[in-house]
Amino acid sequence: MLELFVIFSKGGIVLWWFQGASQLLTVPVNALVKDVILQEKTGSSLFKHDKLALKYRLDNEFELVFVVAYQADLALSYVDKLLTDIQREFRDKYKSDLQANNIYRSFNFTDDFQQTLKAIEQEDRMRASKPR
Repeated sequence: MLELFVIFSKGGIVLWWFQGASQLLTVPVNALVKDVILQEKTGSSLFKHDKLALKYRLDNEFELVFVVAYQADLALSYVDKLLTDIQREFRDKYKSDLQANNIYRSFNFTDDFQQTLKAIEQEDRMRASKPR
């Protein structure tokens, strides 16, 4: 289960987020920003903080950061695909706003995210149930 998915600018403005957990997740995301992104230690796209794993993808064209957080002890095989697909969909949907640097607005992306997440989770379950 996903704990969090967040899209923010490299300047720190949160454009959109989904939170699947009730716990406050600003501390792990802030640690990722402080310890990895600001120090440009971006060789690995996985960051662990306490019991959470945070995978991230940088979008240099629009100066965005896409982050997904999940319990580190869970092996979620679809996280990379989710990051890739959500990055592509968000960029495609809001390309004109991003090109105009119109990021100080509300991004209505929840339905798109939920639909993509559901499709990817279903695809992952089908792949896992196939005989090898």
